[in-house]
Amino acid sequence: MNIHGMNRKERKMFIALAMFVLLFASCDADKPGDPEVETSDEVLLGSVKTTAFSASISGSFNGISKVDLALGKSGVLYCPKSDDAASKFKSWLDGNDNPDCIVSTNGVIQVNEYKGVITNLYPETEYDYCLFLQSQDSKTRKISSISTFTTGSFNPVIKAIDECIGLYVGVLVTFEKVEMNELDESGCTIGLLVSEKSGGVAGPGSTLTPLNGNVQYYEEWSNRYTMTGYGVKPDNSYYCRIYVKYKDQDGNDAYKYGPEKSFSARSSEMLIIDLDLPSGIKWAQCDLGETGVRAISDEGYQYFRWGSLKMFNGNRNVSANKGQYEYWDEASKSYMNIGDDIKNTEYDAAHIMLGGKWRMPTKAEVQELIDNTTIHTWGVGSESSTEGKKRGSGWRMTRRIGDKEISVSFVIGIGGFWTSTYEDGYPVAFDFTPDSYNDGYAVGGSMIFVTGLGGEYARHIRPVWDPNM
Repeated sequence: MNIHGMNRKERKMFIALAMFVLLFASCDADKPGDPEVETSDEVLLGSVKTTAFSASISGSFNGISKVDLALGKSGVLYCPKSDDAASKFKSWLDGNDNPDCIVSTNGVIQVNEYKGVITNLYPETEYDYCLFLQSQDSKTRKISSISTFTTGSFNPVIKAIDECIGLYVGVLVTFEKVEMNELDESGCTIGLLVSEKSGGVAGPGSTLTPLNGNVQYYEEWSNRYTMTGYGVKPDNSYYCRIYVKYKDQDGNDAYKYGPEKSFSARSSEMLIIDLDLPSGIKWAQCDLGETGVRAISDEGYQYFRWGSLKMFNGNRNVSANKGQYEYWDEASKSYMNIGDDIKNTEYDAAHIMLGGKWRMPTKAEVQELIDNTTIHTWGVGSESSTEGKKRGSGWRMTRRIGDKEISVSFVIGIGGFWTSTYEDGYPVAFDFTPDSYNDGYAVGGSMIFVTGLGGEYARHIRPVWDPNM
């Protein structure tokens, strides 16, 4: 371009444009580039094989003594592709033991060959990674060249539920094992979704907590699993399906669902034992939270704090802590009074879980049961320990109605039972105390009220059906 052929105005515009271009180029030249990462030809990447949530990585170490390999530390540095991997890996090389990348040492070395597995990855996501070697004193650090892998999609095979049995307060399902890569099993959880309407999805108030927390129970007779979920109410109809919960590529909770199946919870009438008591109150045949599938002494025991809706399975000592009890005030060192009688309130676990005319019994109603029945103790024969005897023993409260003898049964020595009554600063419970044991059988004894202990002690709840509600 001939600047001499321009007029004065054109030359000024050209000079201004040229200065702007030079200034921009100067600023770009001052911008730091990607850091130079020194890689080592003694640390070599091998193959990589990915699943949805894992990557199996191999590599090798050349010219490194067996002693240095044994005493040092080896593994994989990795981070999502969208991040600045080079600078993060360089940070580790420069001695930072807590870089922004992830340091995995879940691998083994045989001779000079490395094999390791990275887990808890996100599906369909690109990751930058490299193999590393660190000396025993951490002063010498080496990495391989940086490479990239992409995790696969997550497509578990969830088959239809084989059998679905509605219970009083839950559902028992039997289903085939969910098919997925074994390496992906640790990256997800299997659960049971129950909803009142078809097509329900996981979310607050929709998912039941399976027994022992999303654990499947293997049945020896085939490749089948069983799962028990709680939270349904008698006399109602529901839909259920198995789900798999995992983290998607954005780190958010995501779900895959199996086919849906309908069921009906058991009728309240099947749960009722009518002893023809003066008040008209009818007692339940099993404790709150029990399914009614197995004998009462053979069931996983369900415990509640007084006034709490949270259920503890199999271990009543888990909640015997004042600091963890929601109605204990640490500042005043006293219990909060949530009512002298919590029956048919938001604190009544029996009413909330069963609905309808079900609720917790009052102290007066327990006394009515004592006054109008005869106590019979029972046991399971010789047991090696006193506690074993207690867990296998119980008592029946019987009442003769015409030519029939009707009874309601309880188990001895497993924590006692809450009433809805609150007296003298404490909730009231009831239990049975035997006079003695003979070859595993309880001998004599009586039903007593337990007072003076706080609601943090987890006990059972035996519901009653109130015709007046």
